[in-house]
Amino acid sequence: MTLLLAVKALTQENRDFLAQYDIDVVTPDTITDDQLSEVVISYAWDNTIGSKILSLPNTKLKWIQAQSAGVDYLPLSLLAQRGITVTNASGLKALPIAQTVLGYLLYFARGLNVYATRTHWEPFTDQYLISELPVLVFGTGRIGQQIAHHIKAFGGKVYGVNTSGRPVAGFDETFPMTDYQAGLAKAQVIVDGLPGTKDTENFFDDHFFAQFNQLFLFINIGRGTTLNQSALLEAIDDSRVKYAALDVTTPEPLPHDHPLFERPQILLTQHTSWGENINAGRVGGLFRLFEKNVPSFMKDQTFVQNVVDLNKGY
Repeated sequence: MTLLLAVKALTQENRDFLAQYDIDVVTPDTITDDQLSEVVISYAWDNTIGSKILSLPNTKLKWIQAQSAGVDYLPLSLLAQRGITVTNASGLKALPIAQTVLGYLLYFARGLNVYATRTHWEPFTDQYLISELPVLVFGTGRIGQQIAHHIKAFGGKVYGVNTSGRPVAGFDETFPMTDYQAGLAKAQVIVDGLPGTKDTENFFDDHFFAQFNQLFLFINIGRGTTLNQSALLEAIDDSRVKYAALDVTTPEPLPHDHPLFERPQILLTQHTSWGENINAGRVGGLFRLFEKNVPSFMKDQTFVQNVVDLNKGY
């Protein structure tokens, strides 16, 4: 019998699937002290109980299914030392996040931001088509690819930035992180979809924003730590960046008097770009990703998708 700790709720159908592989389920509410060392799989992660498991010298933990695409909240170095595999939720919320990005773009491009607060008749025609606003996406994984797909459907141009500059389907051109400036020259919209790592912390800083005369829109659906918010505010205030849409911030939640709330040029969606109705909640649909790895893991402890490189952090 293999023991799985279900940090996030499982349906009876999920439990029946696991039972086929002789996997027994416990929850944070039902697990006993004696069972802590017996946990082999953690379905999602709880810092308190997870720390207890990792502190045991005889822990059997082998696999953590993270509940998000980003895994910067996990003790990655320790997990690497212990030989514990992490699979993430990359792609789980790609569709709603991409539609939110498209919503940001249309909101500002079509002048909806102006009409949202206008209480008198005054036509606003300084509007753009998607095809007039080339987009540069930092991060060409599943979310980035879904964003590119949506923008291309509207006739837009989409460029991408990834580690090596390797071509990725759906992007008109891609550039390496070491030479992203070649992409900036082509773009009117920047999408920050970078993971939260040491290498990406404050990546979008004063130096980055100093490269613009007037960027139409800056979007962040990656991690709040990748953006220097003070640098963005300065760029907004001196019109180097016309508009911004931020789904993630530092900290979360923002205090009510934070400067980001005070700029009408900035739209904040408070880390809800992942929302959808059918698969509600941040981890709605997570089991669909998880179950694809179960057969191979139970056979020979291998995985077919979503394995995190613990050294890179994504």
